[in-house]
Amino acid sequence: MKRFILLFTFLFTVSSSFLACKDAEREADEIEVIEEEIETEVYEEDEVMDEGFGAYDADGDSMLDENEFGEANNTAFSEWDEDDSSTFDDEEFYESTFGVADVNDDDMIDENEWNEGRNNWYTDYAGEEDWDLFDKDEDGLLSSDEWNEGFGDSNWFNDFDENDDRFVDNNEWNSGLFDDWDANDDGFLDENEYNSFRGTTREM
Repeated sequence: MKRFILLFTFLFTVSSSFLACKDAEREADEIEVIEEEIETEVYEEDEVMDEGFGAYDADGDSMLDENEFGEANNTAFSEWDEDDSSTFDDEEFYESTFGVADVNDDDMIDENEWNEGRNNWYTDYAGEEDWDLFDKDEDGLLSSDEWNEGFGDSNWFNDFDENDDRFVDNNEWNSGLFDDWDANDDGFLDENEYNSFRGTTREM
């Protein structure tokens, strides 16, 4: 009987130790999986953060032509095409440009936001004196209606609408946007032009 008790005690101790080791291994494996997931998430986030000029530069020549820009930019067209018609009209155009200029998303454009945008991307369509002309109620802010009315008298939308059908399709949009980004009008975007535009107007 005593031998049986000793044998049982020995087997119980061995089994307990074995199970404890298994639990420890399982916990270690779970921790390793979690760490791998965290590393993957960080890597993926870094990839997204690093995407930009390099993602557009398909041939790796440190310059973007209009085709490279268009290929990479096609997905953004749908954000402007609110009714999913594969084109957008002047109303959608000006609503979208208003949203880009409204950096703090308060549905109003103050004079600082106006100047930032005018200095960097719609300078051809608004002069320094136009703030007073746009701000009809003289409250120091531009509403979307004031924005739409003010730019409605400009050629901004028309310059995108290359075939004059009163709609902008994906190709026209890419072409017009590329021209806006190409500050020196050489038919290519270098990384400075790309980063300068993105850094001052947010993603369009």
